[in-house]
Amino acid sequence: MKNTYKIAMLLLMVTAKLNAQERSNVYTNLLHPFAYNPSLAGSNENIQATFNTRGIAGGIEGSPRNYNFGVHSPISTNMGLGAKFISTSVGVFQTINAEGAYSKVIKLNDNHTLRLGLSMGFTQTNIKTELLNRQVDLSDPALSSNEINHTLFTSGIGFHYKFGKKAEAGLSLPALITGDRPLNNMMIANAAWNLFCGTDKQWRVKPMVNFYKLNTSPNMGDGLLQLTWKDVISVAGGYRSNGSAIAMAGINFKSVMVNYAYYNQISGMNALAPVQNEIAVSFGFNKIQASSHNKNEVVSDEVIQDEIDKLTERLNGLVNIDKTNPGLVNMKKEVSKLNKDLGKVLSRYKITNSVQIQKVKNLQGNLETLITKYND
Repeated sequence: MKNTYKIAMLLLMVTAKLNAQERSNVYTNLLHPFAYNPSLAGSNENIQATFNTRGIAGGIEGSPRNYNFGVHSPISTNMGLGAKFISTSVGVFQTINAEGAYSKVIKLNDNHTLRLGLSMGFTQTNIKTELLNRQVDLSDPALSSNEINHTLFTSGIGFHYKFGKKAEAGLSLPALITGDRPLNNMMIANAAWNLFCGTDKQWRVKPMVNFYKLNTSPNMGDGLLQLTWKDVISVAGGYRSNGSAIAMAGINFKSVMVNYAYYNQISGMNALAPVQNEIAVSFGFNKIQASSHNKNEVVSDEVIQDEIDKLTERLNGLVNIDKTNPGLVNMKKEVSKLNKDLGKVLSRYKITNSVQIQKVKNLQGNLETLITKYND
């Protein structure tokens, strides 16, 4: 019995040292990338808060389960701030992370943007004594030793590159520094492409790949394909190299987003790796303006470019209808509405980018031509 107890305690201490840096269970989640890449802090134009969880279906006691919460927001046109809280349970061990994140935006040119991110905080590891069996003496002081229960400083870095609305790529080392241990080379890399189709480009096809370099398990990769309609409804499917088939679905209610992912082991190991569910619920909040007297809102070039592109697409659609199907819509009414929407954009945003200024001038010129034509 004593030998069994000593072996159990030795295994606990060895596993505790590994577990302090092993957070790959949460960093392989698909629905909350900010949890592992700090460069995404402030990547949305508003304040975004996300709750994300993943676990084995059926709620088996002691099975791996994680909960994480993140909130982030832009604080200027080239900076973002955020915070994340992660709770991971694996067997008798529980690890809690609390980190702040900072991002810096580097505008390479009108189409290429690079974000750099840094996260810092602490990680705490402890034992869930209620899951220990009776062969372990719970009164033993070794169970409360620093080898098993400790709090350590942790820090990570991340990068995110974006090529307009066409492509993006990310790289992060989310647990680069933990206490005085050697640098942790756990790494997550990903890339995605956007292919738009439809008369108003309302459909988006998005191939995605992810690569995970982990600590205590083999490296993994994902291949996924996502289909989105008007940024409202999305479905996706793919395969993870550990033998899991993945299915995802999501819906966006503007200020509330709900996403779900289903992982099913299909490689013949489903008894050892049963079905897993992941869910993420995000809430978007408008940024607090510094002053209500500001005539123009200062935002990133990407946001302004997106607004101009939408107006341009609407104008091109009206021009095509005018050429191919005249009388299909009330052109006078639609042109007037488009002109008003352009006026709203110009009154809301301060446009200083020379390329965007020229695009606005082209828009105004084409609109004036249509207005003159249909007012005659």
